[in-house]
Amino acid sequence: MDGDRRYARTMDRIVLVKQVPDVSNIPEEAWDREKGTLRRGMLDSILNPLDLHALTFAEKLAEADPDGRTVFLTMGPPMAREVLVDCLSRVPGEAVLLTDNAFAGADTAATAYSLAMAIRRIEREMFAGRRDYVIVSGMQSVDGDTAQVPPEIAEDLGIDHIAYAKGIQTHPEVVIRRIASEGIEDVRPLRWPVLITVTACTDPLYPTFAASRAARSARVHEWDAKSVGADPSRIGLKGSWTQVYRLFSPSEDRPKTVEYVADPATLIGKIAARYQTAAPGAELDSGEEYILDGKEPSYRGEFWVVAEREGDGVRSVSLELIGKARRLAGSLGEKVGAVLASDEPGDRPAQLIAAGADTVYVLRHPLLATFDPLAHKHAISALVLERRPQVVLFGASPLGRELAPRVAYACASGLTADCTRLEIGDYAKGAVNLTAILKQTRPALGGNVMATIMTKDSPCQMATVRPGVFKVPVADPARAGEVVVIEAELSDDDTGLAAVPVESFASKVSIRDAEIVVAGGHGFRSRADFDRYLQPLAVGLGRLLGGTTRVAASRMAVEDGFTTHDFQVGQTGQTVQPRLYVAIGISGAVQHITGMQGSEIVVAINKDPKARIFNYADYGVVGDIETVVPALIKATGGEA
Repeated sequence: MDGDRRYARTMDRIVLVKQVPDVSNIPEEAWDREKGTLRRGMLDSILNPLDLHALTFAEKLAEADPDGRTVFLTMGPPMAREVLVDCLSRVPGEAVLLTDNAFAGADTAATAYSLAMAIRRIEREMFAGRRDYVIVSGMQSVDGDTAQVPPEIAEDLGIDHIAYAKGIQTHPEVVIRRIASEGIEDVRPLRWPVLITVTACTDPLYPTFAASRAARSARVHEWDAKSVGADPSRIGLKGSWTQVYRLFSPSEDRPKTVEYVADPATLIGKIAARYQTAAPGAELDSGEEYILDGKEPSYRGEFWVVAEREGDGVRSVSLELIGKARRLAGSLGEKVGAVLASDEPGDRPAQLIAAGADTVYVLRHPLLATFDPLAHKHAISALVLERRPQVVLFGASPLGRELAPRVAYACASGLTADCTRLEIGDYAKGAVNLTAILKQTRPALGGNVMATIMTKDSPCQMATVRPGVFKVPVADPARAGEVVVIEAELSDDDTGLAAVPVESFASKVSIRDAEIVVAGGHGFRSRADFDRYLQPLAVGLGRLLGGTTRVAASRMAVEDGFTTHDFQVGQTGQTVQPRLYVAIGISGAVQHITGMQGSEIVVAINKDPKARIFNYADYGVVGDIETVVPALIKATGGEA
């Protein structure tokens, strides 16, 4: 370990970027309705939007240390050169295009390996062996939405990873402000290199005419698989540990069919009637029970859930997964295990057993008192390699999305992100014949396509699952189970980050337990409008329906300054499962749907009739906020 060193030397930068299809503007002819897929070649290609935030981070580092070099790196076909030119027109630097037909068909693990090999060559040749550098990328790409490649790169390189970054300080030392599971924290790297993934920031950078002109004539290094020393067996389709075997339209998987209602009073009446029979926590997964019927399964072993702590208890997504694992494992006659990494487990093992775990593996060590990705990865992956479960499930929370890719990569196992359905089934095609495998279904291409994925060439099947997809099982305190305490073998070298809490989510008013949530988005023009309309509607609905209410927001509304992060619903915010969810001026990005899809009744209000939020709503109103919301408030008996 380099130790606690100040930022007082040349710091180079590698910025990972990706060319993606523009899923915000999909022409009708791009759809293959019969197959339920998109013809990606008909979509415009753009720089991944979250990578724009990574460029801002890199520019801040460059301003603090102009002597360092900035290198943009992308992997893709020759046409991906365009995104490198786009980057150079915004931030001065150099560019590397990793391109080779051998890379085609790569999953996240094969992609991460290829990029890691290119990074090693950049370090050797462009940085002259210097290891004082930072790797920056967007948190995820809009086409895959997995957020797996960056942490898998970090795992391949054996370096630290700071996820969900939203701010950066460069002097007197590098400090990253990030969104963690328990709140906002400032993280200081203790060694280099380090990889940072950015979820949002301010001050986006724009290209200038002069820089764009220079970028067009700039040299772009083109490297192939052989030039970076990549093992042919680890790249492309051959090196992938997962494989997509079914693509279909989201309309086949959506639990909602929207009913458009024009009259506000009629809508309030429908909501009131439906609310009386609504039950919170609708389960979106409805896979049929698998019958083994004497067949030999392709995998053997327990079904595990990596449990997350919340206060003195267990986070609800972990309990949801215990319940689902119970049903999946039961169809194969297997047991369910829960993995709890902690310094002091407290009463949590009993809670996990009551939810359905047969065995709780308690990994105990002082370094596991708080979440450190490397320390948790070392402890959990060692246990997986020793005990060999057939399935390991993680919640698709900030913690799970950061930890699962590293554990999977360390165990040479496939991983599917953000699943909304899990089921046991068979697969036979050509020479591939798999029995009783875990079918893992997730949205892709910004929610425009659903993909069912299987794990191949892996000792274990792993997945992260969105909170709210399954119901929390009813606790049975009388259930018997085994608690196995394991002293994790960790050292100070297994942690390279120093984190200081800035703001705790626990100290805030929680939106997760509200029965009625009224959420606003980017469609509001100001914070004044946000406050003027949302709170009176929430009060009116609470009074009319007799439920507890909270006002919430989308990520864009938080970034617009309409409210604070602790009221954010979505992938980087909180997950809610109310009896009634009202989305006003929210477009329906997949990251937001992640946080509210367990709601029983969903009402969407948006002036854009094509807004994606309507695909997940029971009732929809197309109209302006200033007209519709005051009428709804009045219909509840309140005053706008």
